[in-house]
Amino acid sequence: MPVKQITTALGHSIPPEAPHNITFHIPGWDTAKALRRGDPQLLSQLTSIYPRFGPWCEVRQLSNLLHPLLSLPPSHGLLLFTNPDVLPTTQHYSSSARHRKPEHLIPPDQLWFRAIDIPLTLPLPSEQLDGDQTGNGQIVRLYAVAYPLAHAPGAVGVWQNYGVGVSSRLAAALIPAVETGEGVEVLGWKGDGVGLGEVPAPTYLPLGEAHRGLKKRIAGLVGGGEEGGYPRGGKKVEEGDVWLYPTGMGAIYRLHRALVEVRGGGTVVVLGSVFHNTYHLFEEGEGGMKHFGRCDGESGVMEALEAWLEGEKVAGRRVGYVFVEFPSNPILVSVDLIRLREVADKYDVPVVIDDTIGSFCNIDVSPVADVIITSITKSLSGYANFHNEYFHADAAKLLSNSTSYHTRSQTLNHNALTLATYLHTHALSSPTTSPITAVLYPPFTNTHQNYTSVMLPPTKEFTPGYGCLLAVEFTSLPVAKAFYDSLSVYHGPHLGAHLTLAFPFNDAIWGTDPDAAAYLRTYGAKAEQVRVSVGLEGEGELVDTFKAALEVAERVRREEEEEEEGQSKTRV
Repeated sequence: MPVKQITTALGHSIPPEAPHNITFHIPGWDTAKALRRGDPQLLSQLTSIYPRFGPWCEVRQLSNLLHPLLSLPPSHGLLLFTNPDVLPTTQHYSSSARHRKPEHLIPPDQLWFRAIDIPLTLPLPSEQLDGDQTGNGQIVRLYAVAYPLAHAPGAVGVWQNYGVGVSSRLAAALIPAVETGEGVEVLGWKGDGVGLGEVPAPTYLPLGEAHRGLKKRIAGLVGGGEEGGYPRGGKKVEEGDVWLYPTGMGAIYRLHRALVEVRGGGTVVVLGSVFHNTYHLFEEGEGGMKHFGRCDGESGVMEALEAWLEGEKVAGRRVGYVFVEFPSNPILVSVDLIRLREVADKYDVPVVIDDTIGSFCNIDVSPVADVIITSITKSLSGYANFHNEYFHADAAKLLSNSTSYHTRSQTLNHNALTLATYLHTHALSSPTTSPITAVLYPPFTNTHQNYTSVMLPPTKEFTPGYGCLLAVEFTSLPVAKAFYDSLSVYHGPHLGAHLTLAFPFNDAIWGTDPDAAAYLRTYGAKAEQVRVSVGLEGEGELVDTFKAALEVAERVRREEEEEEEGQSKTRV
């Protein structure tokens, strides 16, 4: 059948486009790299963005409205938070000469801190959500960080790496009061980068029924059970065991702070490929990071980990905890969790597992994890804190979206396996002509058994699978680019959406740093790979779409071989 062409304009979200969408379509390999560079021309074309990438849409609108109220010069931008503990974090991040480029460093006296009280106006005009008005009129205290725009990456990185900025829905609920000035109060406190002074206490955000409903639903999903089910070999997960944060990175940041306090610091051990913001957070953490990159079935990583932990014990050095993604993003390696639990118990080290890629419906890591972290804006949505930082309207939307979680996941699992099998078969059946060198998806890796060891058993209602994410590795970078630029799916960095998304993750994120890119190659994360988050389209449509792009990649590979052959003859 003819391949369906993408008509969505650059910078717009995948359909249906609506307020608070978190996807955006940026076609082309070079465009993806321009996004990572923060290209101003590209950024000016974005009408939608993944919210943790930076203050955008409603958040930017709120910042612009607050700017004159705070008497700030036009040379400064604003970041908005609900918890004041981000202020010293920003001070440290912005002035860290070890980790920031010189042009991004912000002298302490150029960082200013302000506090402002704003009443909520609910329900949101764009999302009635059954008329819910939880917290309407309640005062929310924001902490504004003003930073010089000329050194923006030195401050915006706080928003990106720690993930605790205000959400677009929260911003939308605060904008009406700021526009009218009704009930808005700028506090007398003003801190700066040199000293914070006595920071006003936070109000945090109101709790509502959607928080309780979402926590209950998540608790019921862990272990594959119904509401209040028992995980296999693990303790019963209760509603009170679930903590909600504005973003997945926000959850990792808060957990990290809690474990640093409880454990008295210590090095964080990271196994395998992890999301780049997670890597940077640990790398810059108080106790630093020990990274074991290669974790495939032939790596001997568990023996190496045990030896390293023994060395730290003998030396009297503290180890904070072990962090692992299961499977890993974006190369889908599944660490041996059973062996990891044994090693961790031997040295009394907590194990934190991010199961976002595998997802609750497919795997149960609760018997081996001390803490599970998952990003619920991924497959669960599809479309330890002591105070609430998660806005009720966001919780309500996710609770609503998650009602179709199992139905969507069944299709995502099936489509991803169908597509991965097609691509894997193509590589095996035509090894001398196929542009594909590997398909990275749990069944086609040498860590498949590690995945199945924590896979949930099938039920009458649902058959667990391998999730929606896979990656395809090509013979060369030009061949990978030709495939990607010809692939008629949405191009963008999100995963778990209802429509298929592709992204040159490794080259776009790490390609600007040759040393980092070379290190990633040592454990299998290569520039020649394209990450694919498979959607809910028909499997025939998906296969035809990828087949058409493969034909282009095959042609480019033939041209490369012919050129190489010609050069070889010339040398002779």
